[in-house]
Amino acid sequence: MRNIVNEKLKNKIKNMIINQGPIDLSMFMEICLHDNDFGYYSLNNQVVGGKGDFITAPEISQVFGELIALNLFDNFKNSKINKINLVELGPGKGTLMNDILSTFDKIKNNNISINSLLFEKSNHLKSLQEKNLLNHQCKWIKNINEIPNLPTYFIANEFFDALPINQAISKGGLWHERKIDLKDDNLFFSSGKKLSNQPKENPYPDGRILEERLETKNILKIILEIILKNEGSLLIIDYGQTNDKILNSNSIQSIKDHQVSSIFENLGTTDISSWVNFSDIIKSLPKNINIQGPITQREYLINLGIQERFEKLGKNKSSLIRRSLFADFERLVSNSYMGQAFKVMVLSSKKLSKFTGFN
Repeated sequence: MRNIVNEKLKNKIKNMIINQGPIDLSMFMEICLHDNDFGYYSLNNQVVGGKGDFITAPEISQVFGELIALNLFDNFKNSKINKINLVELGPGKGTLMNDILSTFDKIKNNNISINSLLFEKSNHLKSLQEKNLLNHQCKWIKNINEIPNLPTYFIANEFFDALPINQAISKGGLWHERKIDLKDDNLFFSSGKKLSNQPKENPYPDGRILEERLETKNILKIILEIILKNEGSLLIIDYGQTNDKILNSNSIQSIKDHQVSSIFENLGTTDISSWVNFSDIIKSLPKNINIQGPITQREYLINLGIQERFEKLGKNKSSLIRRSLFADFERLVSNSYMGQAFKVMVLSSKKLSKFTGFN
């Protein structure tokens, strides 16, 4: 089945290039991930988890979602907000939202009314989320503008890394479009026309790469408008950089069976993503948005008490269970796993209290 999907999607892209010429990387990503017939997120229910191609923090341990829930609830209370929209962007299997809402249900004297919304493009993943969230009152949206006018808290855990990007490549002292072309029946990267507006970054030596995240900026603009209009925040947890290293590098990658592979292999059956440029996000923010972070996921979770939570879970348990809990803890906070590569940042309206966990 995988080979059939790969060939059909590759032929679709090849025909597009033959008829229209080389295509942008963003177009290639959009087709590979979201094509209605053969796209990765359109066909696959098991993209996340041990049996999928990659694993996210909520799938490692429910403690991740519990700590985020308590962090959010603390801010609701400190900000004196008792009726909110809680929106998860790209909710995967629905595990994080389930853990957050389940934690809210356990909090005593919880007088906060939560309208939980999930922003999901994939009908396959939506079906899976519906099953996992049967015990909660949730709604699904395909357009962020469908959100009611209430204070709105957005959660984006590994969301922005999956949005399409474009690239430019330096050649002969100038920046050129980086396209996807066809040669000898194979897809490859080629340099296209020189950019009409040349970036200020140094184009030497040849082969330097810049990445443009237009879709990220467009979605952020809509989210920030909602936050500024109605109050609220955006919690971003994603792998990325907070310095200039990402400016001159190719961060596009393909993940299949938890291993990095070529983006031109296994089309439609492999995930394609890029590193989030947190510095670039910050540069484009309006002045009336509060910024906390970015800090590493390790710092964030330890500040929220993850170590104490795992120690409590392991108390009086067998050595086997304690080893399993320690392994989960390490995957979330160790610099060898998610602790360093993943960053956490909160963008919020001025009237909200500051979030704990960033001190």
